[in-house]
Amino acid sequence: MNEYTISEIEVGMSASFKKIITKDMEDAFRIISEDENPLHKDDEFAYAISNGKYSTHVTFGMLTASLYSTVAGMFLPGKYSLIHSFEEISFTRPVFVGDELLVEAEVTDKVEELKMIRLKVTIKNQNNKVVSKAKMKVLVMK
Repeated sequence: MNEYTISEIEVGMSASFKKIITKDMEDAFRIISEDENPLHKDDEFAYAISNGKYSTHVTFGMLTASLYSTVAGMFLPGKYSLIHSFEEISFTRPVFVGDELLVEAEVTDKVEELKMIRLKVTIKNQNNKVVSKAKMKVLVMK
C-alpha cells in the first residue's frame, strides 16, 4: 500500500496492477449485493439473451468497478485516500470469469488547496481491450 501525501503527488504519476476475475469473487459479490440477475450466473441465459455472443455469464459490472477503489485505496494515493466522486464511468465490454484485467491509473490534475487529485483510470482485459474507464476525484487526507 502506498502512502502518498498531497505534497508528494504530481500530475503524470501513474500506477497499474492486474487482477484475475474468479467465480469466488463473483459469489462473494453476489452475497454482498444480493444481485441475482441471471445474466450474472446462468450461462445458458447469457448465451440466449446475447444471441450466442456470450458463451458464459457476464460478471458484475460493479465488481469490475470495485477495482477503482483498489486504485485509490492502495496505489494513488493509497493509505490516505477517500474517493470523492466519479466524473465519468463507463463499461465498454463485458468481463467474464477467468479474465485478467489490467488496471492503469494516471493523475491528471491536483488541487493542493482542496487536497484533491483527479485520476483517469482504464481497465483492459487480457486481449488489451478496454472493458471500463473512469475519471474520478480522490481526496488525499494527509
